[in-house]
Amino acid sequence: MSDDLSTQHGAPGAAGPDDATKNVANSQRMVLLGIVASGISNVLARTGALPFALALVIGLGVAGFSIWATVRLCKALGLGPVPWVIAMFIPIVNLICLVVLNQKATGYLQERGIKVGFLGTKL
Repeated sequence: MSDDLSTQHGAPGAAGPDDATKNVANSQRMVLLGIVASGISNVLARTGALPFALALVIGLGVAGFSIWATVRLCKALGLGPVPWVIAMFIPIVNLICLVVLNQKATGYLQERGIKVGFLGTKL
């Protein structure tokens, strides 16, 4: 009976992930979605599948989302977001930064024993 109660009330080693870990996991998922959306947006813009104005609006929306996700993940990991956000305005470097942040988040989560898949983890 006491084992059941200690598991429900967060005994060490028995509780689920803490709020900071959940925040990193959720922020990592946003960064990964930003990477995917950026790739799709670039393909649509380069192939001419969309009118220029629509491709521009989509591209700006994806860029804004990626910057927001970057700031969110930097804060969750305890990193200063300013250099990362500045790098988001440099072509190709922005994708590299998103991948590096993703790797940092993956390491953080794996250190806490959480399995991370292709599109992050679900907590």
